[in-house]
Amino acid sequence: MRRVLLILAPAACAALVWWALGQGLTEASAAERLDALWPGASADPVAARLEALRLPRIGAALLAGAMISASGLLLQVVARNGLADPGLLGVSQGGVLAILAGAALFDLPRAALVPAGLFGAMATAAAVLLAARRSLAGGGLILVGIAVNLLLGSVTELIMTSGGMAQYARLAVWSRGSLAGVSAADLALLAAWAAVLLPLALLSGRWLDPLLLGDDTARSLGIETRLLLPVLVLLAAALAAPVVAVCGPVSFLGLIAGHVARRLTGGRMTVVLPGAMLTGSCVLLAADTAGRSLMPPVAVPAGIATSVGGFLVFVFAARLSQRGPAA
Repeated sequence: MRRVLLILAPAACAALVWWALGQGLTEASAAERLDALWPGASADPVAARLEALRLPRIGAALLAGAMISASGLLLQVVARNGLADPGLLGVSQGGVLAILAGAALFDLPRAALVPAGLFGAMATAAAVLLAARRSLAGGGLILVGIAVNLLLGSVTELIMTSGGMAQYARLAVWSRGSLAGVSAADLALLAAWAAVLLPLALLSGRWLDPLLLGDDTARSLGIETRLLLPVLVLLAAALAAPVVAVCGPVSFLGLIAGHVARRLTGGRMTVVLPGAMLTGSCVLLAADTAGRSLMPPVAVPAGIATSVGGFLVFVFAARLSQRGPAA
């Protein structure tokens, strides 16, 4: 089962990319999609539009899905709680608040909003980590994260409603998680962070299984948990921060991708972690494409669509896992 899934998951991603290229207000033929996949190779206006508008959005969905899913799984292992994710711990809300404050209160240009979001998410992670430093592997991390998330959420709502209905409507779409308007520069930012952080996350997989067995067992295997746990929290925050800065908070995905991967691939974290990344990429791309193509001209934000799509994927994975254990 595991080997079959590791083959099918990349194939599913490739099929979703092909589908996403052709969907939208303007449908594209197979030839136009092929032209768009070779940058600068064609002067066809439709292919050029696909290259300029849809390819960055598709690439961002794949990278953001992998990063937010890895972030959620790392936090679940550290907290030993299956409900942990970047949103629950306040990391996503910290980035949202920083960006909204920069746009609505300080009128920062768009180029400055992404660094502001990165700073907000990382600062929130550091604050939660400091407050819960004595109970990272227990309920303390979750409780502190929930409290911080509620506080930042209240401040965010105040900012969103302070500028009238027009500003609220504009900011509400982004604050629910949206890939609309993602540019090539945004994709380059995500790619730069992903190139550094995703390999680090995969390397950390060798320590995740011992951590799930408890601090004493992990220490007996030579793992210094007092050092490793804060590092993993900061790595999870660093994975989520650029996603929030570019796409807004993508709800549900960081929570569910690890559970889906665990059900489909078994319990070893060295397999579950890449499985969660692939699951997150596929779910986010499918949700974003469905959200912008199934009910034109209405576009459903990706963060809302992932809640529906992620739930359906989770149900499918649960039913599949009931047929027998992963081989």
